[in-house]
Amino acid sequence: MLGPMRIAFFAKSKRRTQTTRYIAAALERGRHEVLRLNERKRRRLVGKAAARAWTLRSVTSFRPDLVLIHANDASRATLEALAPRFRTALFTPDCWTSPLGGEKLELARCVDLLLTVAKGQTSEFLDAGVRRAAYLAEACDPSAHFPLEQVDEAWVCDVAFVGKHNAGVAHYAPRSEFVRAVCERFETKLYGSGWQGLGMAPQCEEVGPDDYRKVCRGARIVLGRDWNDSCEWYFSNRTWFTLGCGGFLLSNYVPGLEEIFENHRELVWYRSAQDCFELIEHYLARPEERRRIAEAGRAFALAHRTYDHFARDLIDLVEGKPPAFPPPRSA
Repeated sequence: MLGPMRIAFFAKSKRRTQTTRYIAAALERGRHEVLRLNERKRRRLVGKAAARAWTLRSVTSFRPDLVLIHANDASRATLEALAPRFRTALFTPDCWTSPLGGEKLELARCVDLLLTVAKGQTSEFLDAGVRRAAYLAEACDPSAHFPLEQVDEAWVCDVAFVGKHNAGVAHYAPRSEFVRAVCERFETKLYGSGWQGLGMAPQCEEVGPDDYRKVCRGARIVLGRDWNDSCEWYFSNRTWFTLGCGGFLLSNYVPGLEEIFENHRELVWYRSAQDCFELIEHYLARPEERRRIAEAGRAFALAHRTYDHFARDLIDLVEGKPPAFPPPRSA
């Protein structure tokens, strides 16, 4: 369809990252009418059955052109009732562990379109019975992710890492060991929960937008390390948050990353622990190079990956059009 849409958006509030708020606001700036639905909150208020009936009435009276679900923020029963009547899409903001399965996959099988930040998993989703899957990169919000002029000394460090350690999840272990190795070699500040279990003290366990700006201003190097470094085009929203905040990002390489970024221009990537250690030493000694790369990274994010770009690409993908991201790289 042409023109603005009426979008029923199933999304819980994300107190720490606030990404669902950024998405809704960007859709509204694109002249779409958005009905926010927090079914989980409704279940807490009135119970499952009443919340489902309430939600179905809300959506039916709104008459949406699109029902959009963030992650698993709609119940399967509600989605199964809506899917035959309305066009549906689900955005999943993380790479999934393999083999695919469970309640999340059942939700994904219900929708017309699954949007994932992990391009390398699209074929796996299709093989698992998802009708249609496409890549949609996360983004930053210029009103929340911007450089600070100065920051208190408490935030200053050589290296900062934002992310949690989850001792109960096996796929977090390699990342946690990697981060611990960096901490042993460099002055590093951790931001996130669970590190006490490894005998490491984080500066704080939750980082909202205000603190994220301080992290990026205080750290000479912001370390990027996602739990999966083998999936094509997969990286977390912290990549865009860091670039938007003007941080110098040293991140793990994933297949195809050079199709989006230029190494040593908008950010820097490493392919092994030793490579990472050497790059930290190299760039700690070169503040002007760090500044140049951080500025180029922020310019790239503002030009190509704000949540306005995210909303544009989301609507294009729903309509079956090719997204404008990533932009062509100049030779």
